[in-house]
Amino acid sequence: MKNSTKITNASIEAAGLPKDAKQVIAEYVWNGFDAKATTVSIDISSNELGYIERIGISDNGEGIAPDTLDYSFGNFLDSLKKAQPKRTSYTRGKKGKGRFSFSLFATRATWNTVVAIGDELMQYKLVIDKDAKETYESTELQPSHVDHTGTTVVLEGVFGLNAFGLDADEFLDFLAQEFCWFLHLNKDMGYSIKINGKPISYQQLIQEADEIAFTVYGPEENSFAFRVNYIRWKYPIGDRYYYYFMDSHKVEVAKLLSSFNNNAIDFHHSVYVESAFFNGFEQSDMALSSEGNLFSEKEHLVVYRKLLTELRDMLDRKQKKYVREQAVNIKLQELMQKDLLPRYSSSDMDIKRKNTLLLLIQELYIADPRAFVGIKADLIRTYLGFLDLLLQTDRKLEILPIIEQAIPLSDRERERIGRILG
Repeated sequence: MKNSTKITNASIEAAGLPKDAKQVIAEYVWNGFDAKATTVSIDISSNELGYIERIGISDNGEGIAPDTLDYSFGNFLDSLKKAQPKRTSYTRGKKGKGRFSFSLFATRATWNTVVAIGDELMQYKLVIDKDAKETYESTELQPSHVDHTGTTVVLEGVFGLNAFGLDADEFLDFLAQEFCWFLHLNKDMGYSIKINGKPISYQQLIQEADEIAFTVYGPEENSFAFRVNYIRWKYPIGDRYYYYFMDSHKVEVAKLLSSFNNNAIDFHHSVYVESAFFNGFEQSDMALSSEGNLFSEKEHLVVYRKLLTELRDMLDRKQKKYVREQAVNIKLQELMQKDLLPRYSSSDMDIKRKNTLLLLIQELYIADPRAFVGIKADLIRTYLGFLDLLLQTDRKLEILPIIEQAIPLSDRERERIGRILG
């Protein structure tokens, strides 16, 4: 049976669908996870010349419910205009608009889907041709021969793609970076993505991970539990760093820039906050800010502000741990390699003075890495020379109040610097 999609080449262009084959395949994977799949498999078939002939993406999700076809397939233009949730880290393929992006490199897309209707598993098929996107064909429902729900989309008549492009490590790295946070957050449920039967690995992208749980109390003594997943990545997986707020179903409802976006060190981090506190918020209305203007109820606003304080304190501790254990050594090596330290002899007194200055630089960098970033080399050399001269006088204790005029210090940081100068 033929049905109208109300779709044209112009509407696809206006929809902002991906124009890269890797991103197109990622959209289909997201569609599977949006349908509550735990496993999505990508199978790529190529001919003897190395050109891809067929791509299949299968999932074990809920399938495509027949009563949603008018919206997800047939009413493409309206579905983009009416209350479309904003494109977040989670809702990549939401509402299925990515299903139409196959025409970038394939002539036909066929969906074989199995759904639960009542107590029965039923199956049917949907077909869209590249040259006739204004319609789609659907078959009648019939009893399924498989024992679980799910969808397999088959992209045929593939053109312009060779096996090297999608079998190469670059494609595996792309999928790992695209889905690593999602797979990590759902690792206890066994979520996976497979390419030709082999699960992709993402652990190599994670430098450090920690899970923290805490409770925040509102003014009415009501309590809200929060589960926080902190990840420090080996490499940047985006150009900004965020707190991601998710409801109890792990669906992102908002995100907020973390307070460590301008720290000028390779502190690549993401913080995912999961709580029933965020249940019921509509994604299309999300406009979280540090002022918490999203919340009309005083209790929610108070809890939100307390939550942000907890998150910033936690991230501050994580950043200082990273700087102390890794980044500070890199900075000290850089200062020495660029010959920015004062000149020292090999005498015991000069070696002691040099070690004292290095300890002081270490504590200053841990307190605020920005103190050494964006400053010309000659100014850093002068600054360090000035500190070195003070360390040779009986006025070296005056270094601490001078530092505090430029860098806010915690009690612990002040104590450590005081011991160095004492």
